[in-house]
Amino acid sequence: MMEHIEKLIMTRLHKWVFCHDSSDDEQRDLSLQRRIRSLNWVTPQMLRVPFPSERVEGSDPFLPAITAIIEMDAKRAPQDKLTCVSKCSQSIFQALASSSSEPANADDFLSGLIYVVLKANPPRLHSNMQYIMRFGLPHSLMAGESGYYFTNLSCAVAFIEKLDGPALNLSSEEFEDYMQGRRVTPRGPRASEGQRRARETREKLEELGGRHERVAQGAQALQEQLQQWVQSVQEQVNEIKAQSVPTQVHEVTANSAPAQVDEVTANSASTQVDEVTANSALTQVDDVTAHSVPVQLDDITDNSVQAQADEEAA
Repeated sequence: MMEHIEKLIMTRLHKWVFCHDSSDDEQRDLSLQRRIRSLNWVTPQMLRVPFPSERVEGSDPFLPAITAIIEMDAKRAPQDKLTCVSKCSQSIFQALASSSSEPANADDFLSGLIYVVLKANPPRLHSNMQYIMRFGLPHSLMAGESGYYFTNLSCAVAFIEKLDGPALNLSSEEFEDYMQGRRVTPRGPRASEGQRRARETREKLEELGGRHERVAQGAQALQEQLQQWVQSVQEQVNEIKAQSVPTQVHEVTANSAPAQVDEVTANSASTQVDEVTANSALTQVDDVTAHSVPVQLDDITDNSVQAQADEEAA
C-alpha cells in the first residue's frame, strides 16, 4: 500500500521537488557529468571487469545495463527510479555470468557497475540519487535487494569522483596523460590487434606519403629539365634559321642570274636566226621572179607570132 501511495504522491509532486532551486543538485550534476566525460578512456581491463573472450564484433554485454540506468531519469516516482537501478544491476550480473563460468562476486559487480556508469554517463545522476534518498521509502533503501544495489551505485559514484592512477594500476604520469588526451587507450578485448593494425596502417600511410612527396619532387625536376630542353632547342632552331636565310638568298641569286642570261641569249640567237632565214628566203624569191618573168614573156610572144603566121599562110 505504501508503495502505491508514494508513487501517486511523488508523481504529482515531481516537477516541484526534483532538483529544487534551493539545492546545489544542478551544479553537482554538471560537475559529475564533466568528471565522467573526462574518464571516457577507462577500459574494462583497467577496472578488472571480466569480459567474454569471444563475442560478436561491436556488441557490448553491458548494453542492457547501460540502457536501464539511463532510463532512470525518465521516471518520476522514487520507487520507479530504484527499479531502474535494480534492473541495471541484474543486467550486470547476467553479463558477468556470460563472461565467466564462475559466479560473479561483489568486487566484480562493483567494477562492472563503475564501468556501466562511466559508459552511460546518466543524465542528472546526482539529482536522481538525492531524489531517491529524500523521498523514497526508508525500508526500500535500508534493506533488501534494491537497497543493496543502490548502496553499490552510491559507492560507484564516490569511486568515480575520487578516481586516480593507482586505482587503475597506472602511474600518476600515465593517468595525467590519459586525462589530458596525450595518450589513447584501446577499446574492447580485441583492442591490441586493432591497435597493431592501426599502427601498421599509419606506417604504410607515412611511407606512401614519403613516396608521393619524392615522386612529386622528381616530377617537378623533370618538368623543369624538359622546359629547359625545349627552350634550348628553340634557341638552336632560331639560330639555324637566322644563319640559313642569307645563304639561301645568295644561292638563289647566283643560280638565277646565269639561267636568266642563258635564256636571254637563247631567245636572242633564235630571233636572229629567224630574221636571217626570212631575209634569205625573200631574196631568193625576188631573184627567181626577176629571171623567170622575162623568159616567160619571150616564150609567149614567140608563140603568138608563129600562130599568126600560120593563119595567114592558110
